[in-house]
Amino acid sequence: MPSPCQICGNPDENRIHKAREMMLGTRDVFEYLECGKCGTLQIVEVQDLSKYYPRHYYSIDPSAPVEVARKFRRRAAAKLVGRFLITGRSPLGKYLSEKRPGVRKLFPKSLLDPILGLNFESKILDFGCGNGQLLRTLYHFGFRDLTGADAFIDSDIAGPGGIMIYKQPLDKLFASFDLIMLNHSFEHLRDPRESLRHIYRLLNANGTALIRIPVVNYAWEKYGVNWVQLDPPRHLFLYTEASFGKIADEAGFHLSKIVYDSEVFQFFGSEQYTMDIAMNDPRSFRGVSETSIFSQEQIDEWTLETEKLNAESRGDQACFYLRKK
Repeated sequence: MPSPCQICGNPDENRIHKAREMMLGTRDVFEYLECGKCGTLQIVEVQDLSKYYPRHYYSIDPSAPVEVARKFRRRAAAKLVGRFLITGRSPLGKYLSEKRPGVRKLFPKSLLDPILGLNFESKILDFGCGNGQLLRTLYHFGFRDLTGADAFIDSDIAGPGGIMIYKQPLDKLFASFDLIMLNHSFEHLRDPRESLRHIYRLLNANGTALIRIPVVNYAWEKYGVNWVQLDPPRHLFLYTEASFGKIADEAGFHLSKIVYDSEVFQFFGSEQYTMDIAMNDPRSFRGVSETSIFSQEQIDEWTLETEKLNAESRGDQACFYLRKK
């Protein structure tokens, strides 16, 4: 008989699904409980996950490049574009943001929301940051007080401009921050309620926690265990909008804003899993080409559907902005 839901405690009408690990192509099978009340998906048994975060795992791969830092001209443009985006006071930065849209695109859209009230002295923590690509990107856009932490890196990492990335869990961190980001790392945490309490503890009184996570929604309904963002066994909990809001409220947060930011990946990734094509398979989709398994027309169709789902709050990932009550 399925266990009670760990999020709402519901003991009834919970279903068990068997899902395969497909990012690394091991095809190891894991059981997930689907709560019949709140809809949260949760792994039934948390095992030793170290083998599922190999050194070449995308977020911790030390060889992964920081795109904005590739060339001197791009770095110089980024500093000016960052000044315009954050302060609105750089005419040259405005010009470059229009003439060099590729540079502006590298600035995280979720950090442009006025709700954050960011300036270049804001104290920022990126938890689950891997090798620190995002922090190094923000450094090149002008931010100077940047800290990271990740339990799966090999050791502490010192980055440019005083960036420090610690091999530490949330409960071992003790500074205070104006912004705490978890970009697709919260779903990897074993105890979401305790994690939110630590985020609350680490956040300044007027700060914001920005948590981007997959959301149980249309893609789960369409693809079931082949939904690419189920990602067993790394994703331990996958929430509905309501179930995440419930535990955030319990931790003392006010949910200030939700922005759905799903991408076309929800379709092509799930479709190829349905065809038993792992992410590291040579046939895996890397962009439209003569040999790709999806046509440009199909990608265009899914792109339009993705935009529609986001507008309807039915995408498969969202950004939650949390403030202390």
